Amino acid sequence: MDGAQRLKRRRRPLRWLWVGAVAAPLTFAAPTFSRPPSHAIGLVITSWHYDFYQTPGGKEECPDGFDHDDKQQLRATKDGDEQFKKYGAYEGRGPDGESSHYFPWLIKDVFPFPELRTEKSVGLNLDGTNDGRATDKTCAHDKFTSPEGERVDNQMARVLSCTPAWRPDGFSREFIGQEFEHSPLNRLVVEIAGVDDDRNDPDVVVTIAKGRDKLLASSPGKFVPYLFQRIDERYPRFINTTHGKIVDGVLTTDPIPVMDRSVLWVTHPGEQRLRDARLRLKLTDDGAEGYFAGYEDLKIWWSMYGKGVPGQLGPFSYAGQYGAAMRYADGFKDPATGQCRAISTTYKVTAVRALIPNGSTQDRSRQVAQSGGSRPSDAGVRR
Repeated sequence: MDGAQRLKRRRRPLRWLWVGAVAAPLTFAAPTFSRPPSHAIGLVITSWHYDFYQTPGGKEECPDGFDHDDKQQLRATKDGDEQFKKYGAYEGRGPDGESSHYFPWLIKDVFPFPELRTEKSVGLNLDGTNDGRATDKTCAHDKFTSPEGERVDNQMARVLSCTPAWRPDGFSREFIGQEFEHSPLNRLVVEIAGVDDDRNDPDVVVTIAKGRDKLLASSPGKFVPYLFQRIDERYPRFINTTHGKIVDGVLTTDPIPVMDRSVLWVTHPGEQRLRDARLRLKLTDDGAEGYFAGYEDLKIWWSMYGKGVPGQLGPFSYAGQYGAAMRYADGFKDPATGQCRAISTTYKVTAVRALIPNGSTQDRSRQVAQSGGSRPSDAGVRR
């Protein structure tokens, strides 16, 4: 056999292989790929701030003007100049120079607190009533109406809305926003497990937890999605799990009875506690936006808030805000006194999609799938 014949015989299998490759699609169906029946959505919160109904210049909601700071209050006080010379600080307005940050209940302001004069606010209906009547857990209060016409609870608006520091261009809002972006203490991730349909799913498992990783900004206020964000397993008490549902792309969770989270507040590390905390988020392909609401525990809130920036940077009066928070507290009555110890609060939050690389996502997704779509047992849900 010469070289030409050997080459011809060698090529024959290749010819039949090529013919088979062409014919195969005519004989066999092409494989298809689909998303697993139960999957997870990861999010990392990128901004978090108090949210109120506010108009330019506050003309509608704050017609009486804005708050006064400690310096203005002290100078309007009889013998205020002498007290400043004696104690050396405008915040030292107590009878014996006690600080307004730490003893606000000892101080009486000269200028009245600017009351909110609107019935409009953003927020969620936390107490389940339409009229704000007292319940077993809440005190009677005047509810707000949201732009969508829903009756909502957001009494913190009565405390902070007429403070320039917490308005859209205010110092405190800007400063806290920067701390939220840059400090790992403020990192917050949301894991939505057991998702069968991103648009409509009657039952999902939602975990809200402290994260460990950085945010990466692509431009001011914009963040890169789909980066790894780990749940910080070192702090189990900052890991909270509840159930929720997705309707038309909006996630709404069941209340979390007590939710603690770590915070960095004006350079001071601290904690926050929200009672009956819940999320309502509009999900998108690369993130989410919506509300985080609940009843702010006032004792823990003041231990953090009172360490904030000097009132002159607000301007605002710590004594005035503390007194307003006590007056408007509407949640979780003290059984001995009947005084509510928490105040309904709404935060506006934004998020980008994230990859959460621990095994908990798969575990919770598998449990939901095995339960046939019903709620999994609490034994397998991380608290």
